Amino acid sequence: MQHTFLRRAKSIAGAALIGLGIFILHKNLDQAAAQLNQLVSSPKEMLGVVPVVILAALRVLQAYTSNHQQFLDSLFQHLWLTFWPLVLVSAGTALSREVHPGGPSVPEKKDCEIVDLTVRRSTLK
Repeated sequence: MQHTFLRRAKSIAGAALIGLGIFILHKNLDQAAAQLNQLVSSPKEMLGVVPVVILAALRVLQAYTSNHQQFLDSLFQHLWLTFWPLVLVSAGTALSREVHPGGPSVPEKKDCEIVDLTVRRSTLK
C-alpha cells in the first residue's frame, strides 16, 4: 500500500512539474512573440531598431574581446534564467519515467514467410 502511494505521489509530482514548466515556458515564449510582433508590425519603429541592434552587437563583441571568462559567465547566467523551466520539465519527466519505466509497447513481428501467389489462399493461416 505504501509502495502504491509513493508511486502515485511521484506520478502526480512529475505531472505537476511538467505542467508548471510548460506553462512558464509558454508564457515566456508568448511574451517574446508579442514583443517581436509589436516590433515587426510598425516599419517606422523597425528603422529605429537597426542602429540599436548594431550598437548592441558592437557592445557584445567588445565585452567578448575584453574578458572572455566574464562574457561566458554572463551568457550562461542569461541562458539559465531564460531556460530554467526546462529543468522542471526534465525533472517531471524523470519522475514519471520512474513510475512508468516501460515505454510504449512494441507489437510483435509476424512471421515473414514466402508467399506463393499462385496458390489460392496462401496468405491466410
